[in-house]
Amino acid sequence: MKRTLSAILAFALVCTLVLGCGQAFAFADDKPVTIRLGNFNANGEPGQAASLKFAELANEYSGGTITVEVHNNSEFGNAPEMAEQVSIGAIDACLICEATLGEYDSRYHLVAMPYLYDDYAHAYRVVDGEFKEWVNDGTLESKGIHNVGSWEYGFRSLTNSKVPVEHPDQIKGLLIRTPSEQQLIFCMEALGANVQQVAFSELIPALKQKTVDGQENPISTIYNNALWECEQKYLTLTRHEWESMNLCINNRLWEKLSDTQREAIEKASAEASAFMRQTVQDSEADYLEKLAAEGMQIIEVNIDEFRENMQYAYDKMVSTGAVTQEQVDRMMEIVENARQ
Repeated sequence: MKRTLSAILAFALVCTLVLGCGQAFAFADDKPVTIRLGNFNANGEPGQAASLKFAELANEYSGGTITVEVHNNSEFGNAPEMAEQVSIGAIDACLICEATLGEYDSRYHLVAMPYLYDDYAHAYRVVDGEFKEWVNDGTLESKGIHNVGSWEYGFRSLTNSKVPVEHPDQIKGLLIRTPSEQQLIFCMEALGANVQQVAFSELIPALKQKTVDGQENPISTIYNNALWECEQKYLTLTRHEWESMNLCINNRLWEKLSDTQREAIEKASAEASAFMRQTVQDSEADYLEKLAAEGMQIIEVNIDEFRENMQYAYDKMVSTGAVTQEQVDRMMEIVENARQ
């Protein structure tokens, strides 16, 4: 009996050593790679914290063969500029939202259409589930981009310096800054705003110089960029659009990575995504308290009252050719399926 037990223990030890060495050999065979990751988040924002967490985990899970350099604050340019650089290999990776990815695969435009989702969990079921399966057909890869996965960015809300917006008609005539994303432009136009595109890097000067009356962004962005210092007195929780930051890597680089390195990146991305999603949700109430303490007036609204104005935005997306009616219908089916 003792001999049998000893034999079993010895066999188990040998298996452990062999498997351990196999993993070591896999890492040893992997060529070291440094990935320059760009994002547009400021220091302190959830996206920046998640980027750093991803960098740490990718290095750990790859056995030290992957080093991720995080470059935030739009160091490599705005979202469209980063996407273009990733597609041609000028930079290795970036975090960009679906509205930017829509320029490479129009179906991604649909994720950011206004007032689609009931809450965060509903949005996650869409982008992690049936929508992900729908777009997983090599379209992005053919444009030089591999989307590792969806993280988070948050529901967007409206700030302005002129009026406490409680109803859609109070937006009429306000000069509102948006990025160049058509969904946001058409959403604000549907509510009667005069829309002006300003690069995020120029947002603070534009608000301070009163080139625009207001802007719209997730709560974390509003707080971490201290928009109350730009005379943004009023924050209306319109929650008009949700989208996430997507970890995108140059496809040629992705294909050069070993299987173990790709698995390491996917695992690190999934954990960074979960971290960012939880952080965004947990921090919103805290951010709102801090914004109120800084003097901003926080205004809750009837979301349905705003949603009723959005047919214009959907029609414009189709009429401009950004998406097709068939794609809109398919997306609405996916959204409804995720709701059930």
